[in-house]
Amino acid sequence: MAKSQNTAQPGWAALLDLDADTYERLRYAGRSATDLVAVGQAWDTVSEGWEALAIAPLARGLAALDCLGVPLDAGFPVIADHSRSELIVLVEAGAAGPLGELQGVRALRAGTTFLLVPFGPQGAYHAAWLSRPTAGMARYVDPAALRDAVLVAEAERAEHSRAC
Repeated sequence: MAKSQNTAQPGWAALLDLDADTYERLRYAGRSATDLVAVGQAWDTVSEGWEALAIAPLARGLAALDCLGVPLDAGFPVIADHSRSELIVLVEAGAAGPLGELQGVRALRAGTTFLLVPFGPQGAYHAAWLSRPTAGMARYVDPAALRDAVLVAEAERAEHSRAC
């Protein structure tokens, strides 16, 4: 079950707004900063056997990771597509199902689609690392827990908007 995390440390939500330097660096990164990869195939520091969940809007996905308490620097492969305002979270192959039923969430399954992915340390505006996996040690977020966290984050956001 997802639980809300209220700490003084900056969380995932702090990554939503790009500072001017980061924006310029990502926006004008060259073509070698990203690559189009078949979902499930090995690339950069991620080995074969993964799927992805695209959560829109980006703020919703970041809030869910905060609710879940996923550490920023623990090697979970998390990508931001700032142009589409989507968060892409990599999960183990065969595990993407539980979130695919939520509105605004797409399950990208192995063998059915391609994903624009960051190549190198940062990526570009359309595919930027928020959390980069450690070589050979990619950790994956549990999709069922992420689904619960998305629902908790939405409920907290709705409650907050009613209070304002």
